[in-house]
Amino acid sequence: MKEAFNVKVYDIEQGRNEVVLSAKQARRMGVDVSGRVELSVGKKKTTAIVNLAHRTVSNHEIGVFWEAVQELKLKNGQKISVSPLRPPASLDAIRRKLDGKTLEPVEVRSIITDLMNGHLATPELAAFIAAVHTRDMTIEETTALTEAIYQSGERLTFKKTKPVLSEHSIGGVAGDRTSMLFVPIMASLDVLVPKTCSRAISSAAGTADVMELFCPVDLTAQKMKAVVEKTNGCLVWGGAVNMAAADDKLIQIRHPLHLDPHPLLLSSILAKKKAEGAKYVILDIPTGIGAKVREVEEARALAKKFRTLGEHLEINVEVTITDGSEPLMPFAGPALEAKEALRTMEGSGWNGLAEKSCQLSGVAIALLRGVSREEGYRLARHRLKDGHALQKFLEIVAAQGGKKEPQSADVQVGKFRATVFAPEEGTVEHVDNRRLSRVARALGAPDDKLGGLHVLAMKGDRVEKGQPICELYASSQDKLDYGLEQIKHFNPVDIEKIVIDVV
Repeated sequence: MKEAFNVKVYDIEQGRNEVVLSAKQARRMGVDVSGRVELSVGKKKTTAIVNLAHRTVSNHEIGVFWEAVQELKLKNGQKISVSPLRPPASLDAIRRKLDGKTLEPVEVRSIITDLMNGHLATPELAAFIAAVHTRDMTIEETTALTEAIYQSGERLTFKKTKPVLSEHSIGGVAGDRTSMLFVPIMASLDVLVPKTCSRAISSAAGTADVMELFCPVDLTAQKMKAVVEKTNGCLVWGGAVNMAAADDKLIQIRHPLHLDPHPLLLSSILAKKKAEGAKYVILDIPTGIGAKVREVEEARALAKKFRTLGEHLEINVEVTITDGSEPLMPFAGPALEAKEALRTMEGSGWNGLAEKSCQLSGVAIALLRGVSREEGYRLARHRLKDGHALQKFLEIVAAQGGKKEPQSADVQVGKFRATVFAPEEGTVEHVDNRRLSRVARALGAPDDKLGGLHVLAMKGDRVEKGQPICELYASSQDKLDYGLEQIKHFNPVDIEKIVIDVV
């Protein structure tokens, strides 16, 4: 039955279409909590999930959250038609997965379709994620899931008959700005590299946060395509281009649950790579203490899954397993990382970032040109050292709307600074990625791009008591004070004592 209600606008984002009905009116319509209703205004229609109220909404009103307000262009007091909907068929597929059954491709597609149409409530999506976590997925199910996620958003195709390559790391390593060097190195070799980047979730900075200091990163898919066709490469924020849109919705559920089952990780990454138009992918799995993957054998098993899924998607995937136990460079925070990445391209000296970028580029060159990885590495190193990569990076920055020739010396960092000293003598045993990011976030990163820290003593360095081991940067005294407070509890630099105790 269809009912008419007065709209009560809630300018609150829920991440999907949601409404609020009075409990009495909802019962009369046969709708319960997390039930579905269709909203219609003229020819415009959408689906929303129902919440119940006992006092704040009258029987003649419907509270509408911001997503549906924007979609239907609603205003306070406006009349809107509401009718109940049956539960989606994809719920049966979710139940089957919970029971350990193997889903047919059409069932997997139905879950993603209903997700995109707003037909599934958060608990139902959480049940699907939990089912994948506990029951796993076959390669056929994972392929169907990847294809469905791929088809849920924008897709790029290029006119140029050049190889289309992309690179991705599963993350977890502080200061890993490899993409910022990999993309211009490969683009300078006449390869198309349409790279979408992420923002930080729990780290001090994502590549998109760092690139934003040089140029806009929130490009549309069409603008992204234009930049790539002009310069051969780009480094843009994946959240703006609407590629593999279903994955972003799944991530909103996965992260609070701290669940990252392999089929969802695989489909998340390769659906986006396929949407970028990539036929070749270099995928990096950092491994070690503090990384997302701790053991090399686990990394090898995951790498095999990526390669197998790539074969099913007709994407040539090469996987590197790298040391992720330590930060790639001794900086954490957008401005500090941006400054060091650009200094590296300017030729300030060879460091871990330069080495890893050339190693990964060497793997890509070997894949594309059929040469040895050693020869590929030498070519990549040459492109970085002779300035070709820097010139290409500057072209990409300009094409994305940034300054034509930014210089590392011009990148500003926080003016409020403090030094942390070694509490004892010894050798640095470990610099912890997670604790480093935690302190950097206390200093304001990534939202405040000026905040962060510089580690002055890395693994293997000998330090004396009272020697500087960290420099903290912030844009305000309050943020600096908070960072100093946090580093007392989460000091990222572990010093191995020479004398453990005296008895």
